Amino acid sequence: MSNTTANNVDQIRDIIFGSQIKDFEEKFKKLENSMSVMESTIKKAFGESHSKLQRETERALEVLEKKIDNLSSSTQRERAKLKELIDTTDEALHTQLDNTKDEFATKLKILKENITDEQDKLVDNMNSMKQEIENLLKSNINKLSDDKLSRDAMAQMLLEVAMKIQGTDIQQVISKDEKPAK
Repeated sequence: MSNTTANNVDQIRDIIFGSQIKDFEEKFKKLENSMSVMESTIKKAFGESHSKLQRETERALEVLEKKIDNLSSSTQRERAKLKELIDTTDEALHTQLDNTKDEFATKLKILKENITDEQDKLVDNMNSMKQEIENLLKSNINKLSDDKLSRDAMAQMLLEVAMKIQGTDIQQVISKDEKPAK
């Protein structure tokens, strides 16, 4: 087909379908235009929504990061305070323990010295009492050898020895017995 034939076919088509095709073409153009407008409106709305969502997400992330930083620094401060409190308490307990230990050692030393002094006094007392008893027994044995041994003298002598062992004086017992009854 040649150009003229193609033009003729176009002319025939225009005559038969001309007004309908033009209507369809206009409707298609309007539809394309409205679809373009809708597409650009949707793209614009989507872009704005995406930007808005991205900004809100970034703000939320910043707020969340600040909260995490605040929480972290707060936790670190609390941890430092607790460590300081533990160290202070530990030092105080060690000091108190050392003081108690020193005090106990001092009291123990004094107690040992007192016990040693008391023990020395008791040994001296026992030695002097032993010496007195020996002297008394010797003097009484000498008396007995000179005199006959009477029961009263023997009782008196044993009573004196018992009183010396107890640490009381025979004169105190006699003076108590001689007090008149009321």
